[in-house]
Amino acid sequence: MNFVLRRLSQWIRALPGRPGHRGIWLPASLPDYARRMRGVQCYHSEIKPAPPVLAWALFSGLTSFIGMSVLGIITKYGPAIKDHHLPFAIAPAGASAVLLYGVPSAPLSQPRNVFFGHMIAAITGTFMNQAFKDTPDSLHWLPGALAVGISIAIMGITNCYHPPAGATAYLAGFYSSDAVRVGWWFMLYPILPVAIIMISVALLLNNLARVYPVYWFTAVRMTPTQSPEQIGQKEGVGESRRSSNSNDASEVDDHIENEGDAESAWIAARIHELEHELHELRAKQHQCEAERSQTSPSHAV
Repeated sequence: MNFVLRRLSQWIRALPGRPGHRGIWLPASLPDYARRMRGVQCYHSEIKPAPPVLAWALFSGLTSFIGMSVLGIITKYGPAIKDHHLPFAIAPAGASAVLLYGVPSAPLSQPRNVFFGHMIAAITGTFMNQAFKDTPDSLHWLPGALAVGISIAIMGITNCYHPPAGATAYLAGFYSSDAVRVGWWFMLYPILPVAIIMISVALLLNNLARVYPVYWFTAVRMTPTQSPEQIGQKEGVGESRRSSNSNDASEVDDHIENEGDAESAWIAARIHELEHELHELRAKQHQCEAERSQTSPSHAV
Protein backbone atom coordinates (compact mmCIF):
# COMPACT_ATOMS: atom_id res chain seq x y z
CA MET A 1 0.00 0.00 0.00
CA ASN A 2 2.82 2.38 0.87
CA PHE A 3 4.42 1.65 -2.51
CA VAL A 4 1.19 2.54 -4.32
CA LEU A 5 0.79 5.78 -2.39
CA ARG A 6 4.43 6.67 -3.01
CA ARG A 7 4.06 6.10 -6.74
CA LEU A 8 0.85 8.17 -6.85
CA SER A 9 2.63 10.96 -5.01
CA GLN A 10 5.44 10.91 -7.56
CA TRP A 11 2.98 11.02 -10.46
CA ILE A 12 1.02 13.90 -8.91
CA ARG A 13 4.21 15.89 -8.31
CA ALA A 14 5.15 15.35 -11.97
CA LEU A 15 1.87 16.72 -13.33
CA PRO A 16 1.73 20.28 -14.73
CA GLY A 17 1.88 23.30 -12.46
CA ARG A 18 4.74 22.28 -10.18
CA PRO A 19 8.11 23.80 -11.12
CA GLY A 20 11.13 21.56 -10.95
CA HIS A 21 9.25 18.44 -12.02
CA ARG A 22 8.71 16.98 -15.45
CA GLY A 23 5.19 17.44 -16.71
CA ILE A 24 3.24 18.41 -19.80
CA TRP A 25 5.58 20.85 -21.53
CA LEU A 26 3.35 23.70 -22.69
CA PRO A 27 4.66 26.17 -25.30
CA ALA A 28 6.13 29.37 -23.89
CA SER A 29 4.42 31.51 -26.54
CA LEU A 30 2.57 31.31 -29.83
CA PRO A 31 5.82 31.66 -31.86
CA ASP A 32 7.33 28.83 -29.79
CA TYR A 33 4.25 26.72 -30.56
CA ALA A 34 4.66 27.45 -34.28
CA ARG A 35 8.40 26.62 -34.18
CA ARG A 36 7.64 23.19 -32.76
CA MET A 37 5.66 22.32 -35.88
CA ARG A 38 8.76 22.79 -38.02
CA GLY A 39 10.32 19.73 -36.39
CA VAL A 40 13.18 18.93 -34.06
CA GLN A 41 15.84 19.91 -36.62
CA CYS A 42 14.44 23.47 -36.81
CA TYR A 43 13.67 23.86 -33.10
CA HIS A 44 16.88 25.26 -31.63
CA SER A 45 15.62 25.83 -28.08
CA GLU A 46 16.16 23.32 -25.30
CA ILE A 47 14.01 20.22 -25.72
CA LYS A 48 12.53 19.00 -22.46
CA PRO A 49 12.46 15.27 -21.64
CA ALA A 50 9.32 13.20 -22.09
CA PRO A 51 6.54 13.55 -19.49
CA PRO A 52 5.98 10.79 -16.91
CA VAL A 53 4.12 7.69 -17.96
CA LEU A 54 0.81 8.60 -16.33
CA ALA A 55 0.79 12.19 -17.57
CA TRP A 56 1.65 11.17 -21.12
CA ALA A 57 -0.83 8.26 -21.11
CA LEU A 58 -3.66 10.59 -20.11
CA PHE A 59 -2.58 13.23 -22.60
CA SER A 60 -2.24 10.77 -25.50
CA GLY A 61 -5.60 9.24 -24.65
CA LEU A 62 -7.23 12.68 -24.75
CA THR A 63 -5.57 13.67 -28.03
CA SER A 64 -6.50 10.34 -29.61
CA PHE A 65 -10.11 10.91 -28.59
CA ILE A 66 -10.08 14.38 -30.16
CA GLY A 67 -8.42 13.17 -33.37
CA MET A 68 -10.86 10.32 -33.91
CA SER A 69 -13.78 12.58 -32.95
CA VAL A 70 -12.89 14.91 -35.82
CA LEU A 71 -13.18 12.02 -38.28
CA GLY A 72 -16.43 10.85 -36.68
CA ILE A 73 -18.00 14.31 -36.82
CA ILE A 74 -17.05 14.72 -40.48
CA THR A 75 -18.53 11.30 -41.23
CA LYS A 76 -21.75 12.10 -39.39
CA TYR A 77 -22.38 15.64 -40.56
CA GLY A 78 -20.49 15.97 -43.87
CA PRO A 79 -23.19 16.66 -46.49
CA ALA A 80 -21.69 14.65 -49.34
CA ILE A 81 -20.66 11.81 -47.06
CA LYS A 82 -24.04 11.66 -45.35
CA ASP A 83 -26.13 11.90 -48.52
CA HIS A 84 -24.17 9.37 -50.58
CA HIS A 85 -23.15 7.06 -47.70
CA LEU A 86 -19.47 7.39 -48.58
CA PRO A 87 -16.76 5.84 -46.39
CA PHE A 88 -14.61 8.13 -44.29
CA ALA A 89 -13.97 6.88 -40.73
CA ILE A 90 -11.90 3.87 -41.86
CA ALA A 91 -10.31 1.36 -39.48
CA PRO A 92 -6.65 2.10 -40.39
CA ALA A 93 -7.14 5.61 -38.99
CA GLY A 94 -7.57 4.14 -35.51
CA ALA A 95 -4.32 2.22 -35.87
CA SER A 96 -2.52 5.36 -37.05
CA ALA A 97 -3.86 7.20 -33.99
CA VAL A 98 -1.91 4.86 -31.70
CA LEU A 99 1.35 5.90 -33.37
CA LEU A 100 0.57 9.58 -33.96
CA TYR A 101 -0.70 10.34 -30.45
CA GLY A 102 0.92 7.58 -28.36
CA VAL A 103 4.49 7.50 -29.69
CA PRO A 104 4.91 10.66 -31.83
CA SER A 105 8.72 10.54 -31.67
CA ALA A 106 8.91 7.09 -33.29
CA PRO A 107 10.09 6.94 -36.92
CA LEU A 108 6.87 5.19 -37.98
CA SER A 109 4.84 8.15 -36.63
CA GLN A 110 6.43 10.91 -38.71
CA PRO A 111 4.27 12.74 -41.29
CA ARG A 112 6.24 11.37 -44.20
CA ASN A 113 5.62 7.78 -43.12
CA VAL A 114 1.94 8.34 -42.33
CA PHE A 115 1.12 10.14 -45.58
CA PHE A 116 3.15 8.18 -48.09
CA GLY A 117 2.59 4.86 -46.31
CA HIS A 118 -1.18 5.16 -46.63
CA MET A 119 -1.00 6.50 -50.18
CA ILE A 120 1.31 3.71 -51.36
CA ALA A 121 -0.97 1.14 -49.76
CA ALA A 122 -4.13 2.68 -51.22
CA ILE A 123 -2.73 2.86 -54.75
CA THR A 124 -1.37 -0.68 -54.60
CA GLY A 125 -4.54 -2.11 -53.08
CA THR A 126 -6.83 -0.35 -55.55
CA PHE A 127 -4.72 -1.53 -58.48
CA MET A 128 -4.87 -5.13 -57.26
CA ASN A 129 -8.61 -4.84 -56.69
CA GLN A 130 -9.21 -3.66 -60.24
CA ALA A 131 -6.72 -6.09 -61.78
CA PHE A 132 -8.33 -9.13 -60.14
CA LYS A 133 -11.98 -8.07 -60.09
CA ASP A 134 -12.92 -10.67 -62.74
CA THR A 135 -11.15 -13.59 -61.04
CA PRO A 136 -13.18 -16.55 -59.76
CA ASP A 137 -14.24 -16.75 -56.14
CA SER A 138 -11.54 -19.30 -55.40
CA LEU A 139 -8.88 -16.59 -55.96
CA HIS A 140 -10.53 -13.71 -54.10
CA TRP A 141 -7.91 -14.07 -51.37
CA LEU A 142 -5.07 -13.27 -53.80
CA PRO A 143 -5.42 -9.49 -54.43
CA GLY A 144 -5.52 -8.66 -50.73
CA ALA A 145 -2.40 -10.68 -49.99
CA LEU A 146 -0.57 -9.25 -53.00
CA ALA A 147 -1.58 -5.72 -52.06
CA VAL A 148 -0.13 -6.03 -48.55
CA GLY A 149 3.06 -7.72 -49.73
CA ILE A 150 3.76 -5.28 -52.56
CA SER A 151 2.90 -2.28 -50.38
CA ILE A 152 5.36 -3.35 -47.70
CA ALA A 153 8.05 -3.87 -50.33
CA ILE A 154 7.50 -0.38 -51.78
CA MET A 155 7.41 1.18 -48.31
CA GLY A 156 10.72 -0.50 -47.58
CA ILE A 157 12.29 0.80 -50.80
CA THR A 158 11.08 4.35 -50.14
CA ASN A 159 11.74 4.15 -46.36
CA CYS A 160 8.11 5.00 -45.58
CA TYR A 161 7.10 2.15 -43.29
CA HIS A 162 3.79 2.75 -41.52
CA PRO A 163 2.16 -0.40 -40.06
CA PRO A 164 -1.47 0.80 -40.26
CA ALA A 165 -0.98 1.23 -44.00
CA GLY A 166 -0.98 -2.57 -44.26
CA ALA A 167 -4.64 -2.48 -43.24
CA THR A 168 -5.29 0.15 -45.91
CA ALA A 169 -3.78 -2.09 -48.58
CA TYR A 170 -5.76 -5.09 -47.36
CA LEU A 171 -9.03 -3.14 -47.32
CA ALA A 172 -8.51 -1.96 -50.87
CA GLY A 173 -7.28 -5.27 -52.24
CA PHE A 174 -9.67 -7.65 -50.48
CA TYR A 175 -12.86 -6.36 -52.09
CA SER A 176 -14.08 -4.44 -49.06
CA SER A 177 -17.45 -2.79 -49.62
CA ASP A 178 -15.97 0.69 -49.19
CA ALA A 179 -13.21 0.11 -51.76
CA VAL A 180 -15.58 -1.50 -54.25
CA ARG A 181 -18.06 1.37 -53.91
CA VAL A 182 -15.58 4.16 -54.75
CA GLY A 183 -13.30 2.15 -57.06
CA TRP A 184 -10.25 4.03 -58.29
CA TRP A 185 -11.21 7.00 -56.11
CA PHE A 186 -10.30 5.05 -52.97
CA MET A 187 -6.74 6.45 -53.00
CA LEU A 188 -8.01 10.04 -53.23
CA TYR A 189 -11.07 9.48 -51.08
CA PRO A 190 -11.11 8.63 -48.24
CA ILE A 191 -7.38 7.82 -47.81
CA LEU A 192 -5.91 11.20 -48.84
CA PRO A 193 -8.14 13.48 -46.68
CA VAL A 194 -8.03 11.09 -43.71
CA ALA A 195 -4.21 11.05 -43.76
CA ILE A 196 -4.04 14.84 -44.01
CA ILE A 197 -6.56 15.34 -41.19
CA MET A 198 -4.78 12.87 -38.90
CA ILE A 199 -1.40 14.55 -39.43
CA SER A 200 -2.89 18.04 -39.00
CA VAL A 201 -4.61 17.17 -35.72
CA ALA A 202 -1.41 15.50 -34.47
CA LEU A 203 0.56 18.68 -35.24
CA LEU A 204 -1.92 20.85 -33.35
CA LEU A 205 -2.21 18.60 -30.29
CA ASN A 206 1.18 16.93 -29.87
CA ASN A 207 3.03 20.25 -29.94
CA LEU A 208 1.18 21.29 -26.80
CA ALA A 209 3.38 18.85 -24.88
CA ARG A 210 6.26 17.80 -27.16
CA VAL A 211 8.04 18.78 -30.38
CA TYR A 212 6.40 17.02 -33.30
CA PRO A 213 7.48 15.93 -35.82
CA VAL A 214 11.05 14.78 -35.35
CA TYR A 215 11.47 15.41 -39.09
CA TRP A 216 9.22 16.08 -42.07
CA PHE A 217 10.83 14.40 -45.06
CA THR A 218 14.38 13.37 -44.17
CA ALA A 219 15.53 11.64 -41.01
CA VAL A 220 17.99 13.60 -38.89
CA ARG A 221 20.99 12.61 -36.83
CA MET A 222 21.65 14.71 -33.74
CA THR A 223 25.19 14.48 -32.38
CA PRO A 224 25.84 15.15 -28.65
CA THR A 225 28.59 17.69 -27.94
CA GLN A 226 30.53 15.08 -25.94
CA SER A 227 31.09 11.39 -26.40
CA PRO A 228 30.32 8.93 -23.58
CA GLU A 229 34.08 8.32 -23.21
CA GLN A 230 34.74 12.03 -22.64
CA ILE A 231 31.96 12.19 -20.10
CA GLY A 232 33.29 9.16 -18.26
CA GLN A 233 36.83 10.56 -18.03
CA LYS A 234 35.59 13.66 -16.24
CA GLU A 235 33.73 11.82 -13.47
CA GLY A 236 34.90 12.40 -9.91
CA VAL A 237 36.54 15.83 -10.39
CA GLY A 238 34.41 17.75 -7.91
CA GLU A 239 30.82 18.83 -7.68
CA SER A 240 31.09 22.04 -9.72
CA ARG A 241 32.97 20.49 -12.63
CA ARG A 242 30.81 17.38 -12.53
CA SER A 243 27.67 19.53 -12.77
CA SER A 244 29.16 21.41 -15.70
CA ASN A 245 30.02 18.18 -17.48
CA SER A 246 26.54 16.80 -17.00
CA ASN A 247 25.09 19.98 -18.49
CA ASP A 248 27.39 19.67 -21.48
CA ALA A 249 26.43 16.03 -21.91
CA SER A 250 22.73 16.90 -21.91
CA GLU A 251 23.05 19.48 -24.68
CA VAL A 252 22.50 18.61 -28.32
CA ASP A 253 24.66 20.12 -31.03
CA ASP A 254 22.85 22.58 -33.30
CA HIS A 255 24.49 20.95 -36.29
CA ILE A 256 22.06 18.36 -37.64
CA GLU A 257 22.95 16.26 -40.63
CA ASN A 258 20.63 14.55 -43.05
CA GLU A 259 20.41 10.80 -42.55
CA GLY A 260 18.62 8.25 -44.68
CA ASP A 261 17.79 5.88 -41.84
CA ALA A 262 14.67 6.95 -39.94
CA GLU A 263 15.55 4.74 -36.99
CA SER A 264 18.62 6.85 -36.18
CA ALA A 265 16.39 9.89 -35.56
CA TRP A 266 14.32 7.99 -33.02
CA ILE A 267 17.46 6.66 -31.30
CA ALA A 268 18.93 10.17 -31.17
CA ALA A 269 15.74 11.55 -29.64
CA ARG A 270 15.72 8.81 -27.00
CA ILE A 271 19.39 9.47 -26.19
CA HIS A 272 18.54 13.11 -25.75
CA GLU A 273 15.72 12.31 -23.31
CA LEU A 274 17.87 9.85 -21.35
CA GLU A 275 20.65 12.42 -21.02
CA HIS A 276 18.19 14.84 -19.42
CA GLU A 277 17.07 12.12 -17.01
CA LEU A 278 20.70 11.32 -16.19
CA HIS A 279 21.33 14.98 -15.43
CA GLU A 280 18.34 15.04 -13.04
CA LEU A 281 19.52 11.90 -11.25
CA ARG A 282 23.02 13.32 -10.83
CA ALA A 283 21.61 16.54 -9.42
CA LYS A 284 19.59 14.56 -6.88
CA GLN A 285 22.67 12.50 -6.02
CA HIS A 286 24.70 15.66 -5.38
CA GLN A 287 21.91 17.03 -3.19
CA CYS A 288 21.78 13.82 -1.13
CA GLU A 289 25.57 13.83 -0.74
CA ALA A 290 25.51 17.45 0.41
CA GLU A 291 22.78 16.74 2.98
CA ARG A 292 24.66 13.68 4.21
CA SER A 293 27.89 15.64 4.62
CA GLN A 294 26.05 18.29 6.61
CA THR A 295 24.43 15.81 8.99
CA SER A 296 27.46 13.55 9.47
CA PRO A 297 29.29 15.84 12.01
CA SER A 298 26.23 15.94 14.25
CA HIS A 299 26.06 12.15 14.24
CA ALA A 300 29.71 11.98 15.10
CA VAL A 301 29.22 14.26 18.13
